[in-house]
Amino acid sequence: GIGKVLAVLGEPATVDFFGATLDVNAAELVVQVNGTAAAAVPTTNGPTTDIAFRRSFEAVNLGVVPADPEQLVKLTIGGDEVSNTIHGLLRDAPKKGASRVYMGYYGSGKSHHLRLVKAIALREGWVTASLELDPKAADPAKPSSVFQELITGLEFPMRADGTRSEDFFDLIKEMRDNWTTVRSLRYFRRSPWFSKGLEALQYLSHRRDDHEYVSAVSWLAGQVKQISAIRSATWRAGHRDTIPAMPQSKDTGLLYAYQLVVLHEVLQALGYRGLAIIIDEAEHVRTYSANRYIRANNFFDILARCSHRPRQDLRDPQSDYPHLLADAPPFWREGPHFSLFVGLTEGEDTQDLRRKAGEMSVLIHSPEDVVQLEPPSADDYEAWSEAFLAEAAERLGPKLGVLSDPGLRGRIAGALREHFEQTPQSEKLLRNWTKMAGFPAAVLMSQPKLVGGEELLAIVQDAARQVAGEALPWDD
Repeated sequence: GIGKVLAVLGEPATVDFFGATLDVNAAELVVQVNGTAAAAVPTTNGPTTDIAFRRSFEAVNLGVVPADPEQLVKLTIGGDEVSNTIHGLLRDAPKKGASRVYMGYYGSGKSHHLRLVKAIALREGWVTASLELDPKAADPAKPSSVFQELITGLEFPMRADGTRSEDFFDLIKEMRDNWTTVRSLRYFRRSPWFSKGLEALQYLSHRRDDHEYVSAVSWLAGQVKQISAIRSATWRAGHRDTIPAMPQSKDTGLLYAYQLVVLHEVLQALGYRGLAIIIDEAEHVRTYSANRYIRANNFFDILARCSHRPRQDLRDPQSDYPHLLADAPPFWREGPHFSLFVGLTEGEDTQDLRRKAGEMSVLIHSPEDVVQLEPPSADDYEAWSEAFLAEAAERLGPKLGVLSDPGLRGRIAGALREHFEQTPQSEKLLRNWTKMAGFPAAVLMSQPKLVGGEELLAIVQDAARQVAGEALPWDD
């Protein structure tokens, strides 16, 4: 932990450690500079490795998002432009706020774009918290469950000193190590849960092998039923202050939005850029009953306000527990705080973008907040497919030797483009067409005998016709 060196006399050093005076070996002391190391500044990316591309190629063939951040940007059609847009949005977030709703039909790339946001945010030094809304696990009508899932989904960027926190448990260690700074933060000290919970944890050793301590930390991470664990463990250690319970029933949106604001404030104090919240499947609320719909949208409303510049034309949000935040400032009028990115499938309530933004969704404050996802142009798709085939030929082994012919690659990309163009706009599932770009390489890798160029082109054209809906699989 953090202590203050009182004196160094040769080998031994006298240290003030939480009020106790200890003699320790001076060689074992580590000097802490400015309290904490800042998040790493992104560096120039190295060349793509064969293994990195192979993993990304397999992800494309499975219809999932490549895990490697740099490959994700590279394998996104128009990825550099999207990356620059997100980078600028995050750069200006402290002053202008950062809130985007990615909207489109099923398979249009919403989840892909959210993963791209996550990769870029981590690269730029933001801590990300991501989840998919689920009425059984992360229900926006029960904000406590959303808060818990967001904490579980925390991911941290690399620090400038080469270290990286793995989860919320490691974040607690960072907060304890910088307790003097953290405890004086404006929003933190007025949170009855974070402030009193962290103060109580100071009485215990930070150890993953201590089941009681892990349970106490999990309470602070949103597992509200673990309140007895932190109370009993810290009471035995000598803590006598009252630790309030976290409510989970009725309308608690204001409470858990405040918890996220506190977390954002703490992360900034620890040297990160802040908290970026990424939520997918937001359309689930359309199926809710009246009361649950109101509670979910109240929570969404507060989250949106915290990611925008303050608006004076909105009424203060409602809460069934106003007394628990009686000392807290009106944080919803003091933003922007954290960044917010949401995936929302189109429905009857979002079809007409000419409608007033606030009527479409409480998450949307202006038309700029909406990113309407559409399939790429045929030119962009053809160029991307040809480039993807070229890299596959270079990196996936000798069985793809036939693709080393630029003329054949151009003919295959042109065939894909032809059927891509003939597919109706509403039926162009981008997930399927990116998989089609990997299909020629997959055919070559899976065949025991070498496949010639003309045969490969015929196989690709037949598959593209089926994907485009021009023929059924059993048609001759």
